[in-house]
Amino acid sequence: MKEEKIEHLYKEIVDVVVGTIPIEWGKVYLYGEVVEGSQTVYFYFSSKENEGKLVYSHEITELFEVSEHEYKERWHQLVDCIQELKREFEQNGQEPWTNFTMIFDDTGHFNIEFNYDDLLNTNPHERKTIWKYNHLGIIPKSNSGKKYLEKYLSTLE
Repeated sequence: MKEEKIEHLYKEIVDVVVGTIPIEWGKVYLYGEVVEGSQTVYFYFSSKENEGKLVYSHEITELFEVSEHEYKERWHQLVDCIQELKREFEQNGQEPWTNFTMIFDDTGHFNIEFNYDDLLNTNPHERKTIWKYNHLGIIPKSNSGKKYLEKYLSTLE
């Protein structure tokens, strides 16, 4: 695998995310998914102003003075980077991942975990609920989310 190209794509993803965040931040938790005919990307970041408070990427335009147009441009750049990362893995004969979690902070610490589960028969809302619980410790507020999380947790026992 062309490690330099992969490293460059990781850096590009981080740069786009950091360029999207309009305030001082501490840590970012990014979820990226590419499956046949669909891609998803979102992230949460901790605000240095409100220690411990996580901000959801898709709420940036509501919470800060960032235009919808500017945010969508960045989001499309992020999707493009993630699709290119997937293509790079496939072109180099790597097992195709379906999603990944990238965690990085403002000191340069960086971690990425790839997932290879078949996602075609799973519900995106349920996947997000599990991801938020596993990576952010967020328990859903909705009854349907709570029920799904309970079901998921019971499978781990």
